[in-house]
Amino acid sequence: MAILLYHENVATAATLVSILTTADHRVDVVARSEDLWSLLASRRYHLLIVDESHLGTTVEVFCQKVRDRGFQEPILILTGQDWPTQPDTQVIYCRYPCSPAALLEIVQQLLSAIATSKPEQNRDSGLPLVLHIDNDTDLIRSLEEHSADSGFRYVAIDSWPVVNTFLQECWPNAVILNPEVMPDKVTTREFLQQLRQHRPPIPALVFTARDTWRDRLAAIRLGSRMTLSKPVDVERLLQTLEQLLQPQEMTSASILAVDDDAVTLAILKRLLEPWGMSVTSLQDPDQFWDVLETTTPELVILDVQMPGINGLELCQVVRNDPRWNQLPILFLTATTDPALVNQLFAAGADDFVSKPIAGPELITRIINRLERTRLLKRLAEVDPLTGLSNRRKATEDIERFLTLASRQQQTLCIAVLDLDYFKRINDTYGHDVGDQVLVTTARMLRQSLRMEDVVARWGGEEFLIALYGISLEVAKHRLAICLQRLRNHTFHAPNHDSFKVSFSAGISQFPTHGKSLVQLVKTADDALYAAKAAGRAQIMTALKEIPPELANASSQEE
Repeated sequence: MAILLYHENVATAATLVSILTTADHRVDVVARSEDLWSLLASRRYHLLIVDESHLGTTVEVFCQKVRDRGFQEPILILTGQDWPTQPDTQVIYCRYPCSPAALLEIVQQLLSAIATSKPEQNRDSGLPLVLHIDNDTDLIRSLEEHSADSGFRYVAIDSWPVVNTFLQECWPNAVILNPEVMPDKVTTREFLQQLRQHRPPIPALVFTARDTWRDRLAAIRLGSRMTLSKPVDVERLLQTLEQLLQPQEMTSASILAVDDDAVTLAILKRLLEPWGMSVTSLQDPDQFWDVLETTTPELVILDVQMPGINGLELCQVVRNDPRWNQLPILFLTATTDPALVNQLFAAGADDFVSKPIAGPELITRIINRLERTRLLKRLAEVDPLTGLSNRRKATEDIERFLTLASRQQQTLCIAVLDLDYFKRINDTYGHDVGDQVLVTTARMLRQSLRMEDVVARWGGEEFLIALYGISLEVAKHRLAICLQRLRNHTFHAPNHDSFKVSFSAGISQFPTHGKSLVQLVKTADDALYAAKAAGRAQIMTALKEIPPELANASSQEE
């Protein structure tokens, strides 16, 4: 469920966010009243948590303002005094500081009451749940420590009967399984099959005793989607879990089907649309290019024989255009004559299906092709170490945001982050530990910021973030939460040394500091260097407006 936290103390806010996100809640933080009113007007929250010392007025006056603005959900007031009785069921007082368990108990009671009274309005999925079936206490303890910062809820069970009882109440989003805990291979196989048949399917990671291809083959035969051998590196396990928890959207795709036979086109729509695929039908091949550029499909289905222009010719035209030459093309053919099949692949076909169309075969071939295409696209757009957008992908996304911000007269904040003394970490503990720092920092940034924010690895130990539609002050506050969470995290080196990490950051804003990405990054970089010069572990904003002559130059760069 969604919680809005109104608190100006960065350290306390970071602690509260850490507590609340472990319990399946999304938390937004604001420090200024104008941002509070803006978010309450534009988004739906199930609970408002307020620091009484931050109000500047009485609780009664503040709560009335909140109600007047349409927010009718519970308000939790963090106060420094005891309240023997609660004056209102919708305004609850909680003495703070208190234990995380006490705070969570109050929050859960309030949110449970909402869910009970208005179930149809509360379908937020929250953080994904990982079920770990194992008796490895050291690994369990380590994953429990990392789960809050890794964006998932975590439950560990070492008994198969207890697992059965647990599954009667709740199904996880992913499973980690040590087969040694299971009663036998048959039970293991049946359990993994049950996970695959669940809707949606639940991915499973199975541990193997040794890192050999035969052990991995045995796990795959049992029904595992991924395998890791013990002893397990925790960072590698967390990265694997992140892959498992990625939403599976293989069947959501736009498809252009070209065939002069209306019956065939109708059959294709009837077969594919129940799988979530959007099908554009085209009978006239002369209109192919116009429809292609209008619909921008993810896959094209072509009939071989059509009047005027045949499918082979259309395929060759697509393959000769640099904008479209990677587009998957599947042919429909009434014959599987070897000479024709050779022609199809020579023209650039990715696959073919024989007529009459067999539904399961067609769907399987399309899904497999989409999956491989999206995997290749992800590899081209994602930094392999951190899983964040790479520089090229981030640049494309930010350019779109800049166009949108200009059209809608909105702001766009660009932040450049650099890990402090990162070279010293590499030199002291080795590059593997440095990689661990990068991965953990990336995970914390992605978890702490909004889904729509661009978070990218810009190069080396440098990250870039784009935040649409918020002020410099709000952007600085959100990054301050990220910085505090990172500084609270303890890293461990193989020699058992422990150390802390921080970052410095600079923030610029469109259109105040420029209208092009190049100018905004340069201005943010200048603010970053100022933060480093001032002692590091801090965030600075570019305060001055860009001179008119530079603004004009940045416009010309676009």
